[in-house]
Order: sequence, then structure tokens, then C-alpha cells
Amino acid sequence: MVKKEAANKASTDRIVVDNSNLTELKATCDEAVERILSRRPEADGASAAKTQGFAPFKASHLHTDLRLALGFTASAIMIGTSIWAYFVEKEWKRNKQACAIAVVVYTILSGISMIDSYLQGNAIFTGTRKTLSNRIETEHLVISSPPLPKAAKKDAKAANGKPILTPPAYTLQIIYTRKSNKGKSLLANKSESLPLGHLGEWFTEEGEFVEPIFEQRLLSGLQKAFGQ
Repeated sequence: MVKKEAANKASTDRIVVDNSNLTELKATCDEAVERILSRRPEADGASAAKTQGFAPFKASHLHTDLRLALGFTASAIMIGTSIWAYFVEKEWKRNKQACAIAVVVYTILSGISMIDSYLQGNAIFTGTRKTLSNRIETEHLVISSPPLPKAAKKDAKAANGKPILTPPAYTLQIIYTRKSNKGKSLLANKSESLPLGHLGEWFTEEGEFVEPIFEQRLLSGLQKAFGQ
């Protein structure tokens, strides 16, 4: 019974995407980064994080939350003003000033949201964690995922004469700092690329995402970059 439940859970947890859609492939990897880095090892059995002793980060969703709040507020203002103008104050001479103010506020909030999205750029994960060795250390990590390069052609060709393509390489950009003494002492400050391999190494021919392989590559690469 337990084995059957485990098998059912494993089947429902499978992630299968369209192999021909690079946007979907990249989005799957990007989403997995936060899921892996913020997941507690005990919640996932014998995961790579538990095996390697990788402490989880606490993810920050500041940019996402800010844009959601701005979008909700802007929409509420426009909808509320429209309802008021349609049902309460129907005369245009009297409601035009309020409508104009609502449009201006909506434009400003939308502009702030666009600026925030631009500032976030390609960042897919921002997180912090605290560790205790001889002292309390605070680590801050920002991971960006640049656009995928084009697939590379191999010298050899397939049996049908068509060129063999190597899937695009998936590379992350990281900014990592480690501080102690309540942020006053800087222990480490790194900004570098983190190549994990090409997409074909953790996506099967059927498009299934093999997360354990991706997780092992990600955590090993980060620990090496951190100097741990």
C-alpha cells in the first residue's frame, strides 16, 4: 500500500514539457531553481540537498509582491471609478475630473510596475540564509537566468543526413555575499557565471524533467562557487 502511494505520488510529481519549446524548457528550469534552493531537506526524503548538507535559503518575493500590489491597486481604482461614473455620477461634466485622476494614478502605478520589472531583469531567485559556525553568518544570493543560446551543431550527422544538434547550454549568473557581525564584516563577495550543462542532460526525449540531476548540478555548482 505504501509503495503504491509512493508510486502514485511520483507519477503526479512528474514534469513533462514540450521538447521543441525552448521557452517552456527554460521556464521549467528557472522555476526549479527557487523550489530546490528554498526546499527543506527533510521535506524531500533522500534529496541531493540532504545528501550534500545544503541548508535552504529563505526566498524573497519582493518584486513579485510589489507588482501584484500595484496591479491590484491600479485595477481597483479604475474599476471603482468606472462603476461610480456609470451608476452614481453619470453626468460627464461632474465625473470627468475624477476619471482623469483615476487614469493618471493608473498610469503612474503601471509605470512603477514596469520600472520594477526592468530593475529585476533576469533575476529568478533572491534569498538569504543564516548559518552558525564560530559565529552567525548571513548569506545573500541573487541568481539571474540569461536568455538561452542557440543549439550547437555537431560535426557528425544523423543516419538520415540531418545535422545533430546539441541542446542549448543552461548557464546562471550569481551574486553571492557572506557577512558576519550583523553585516559589518564582509567575508565573501562573488559574482560569476555558473554553467550547469545543456538542457538534454536533464530532459528526456519525451520531455520529462529529471529534477534530481538538475538539483545535483545546481547544488554542486553553488557550493563550489561559495567555496564550501
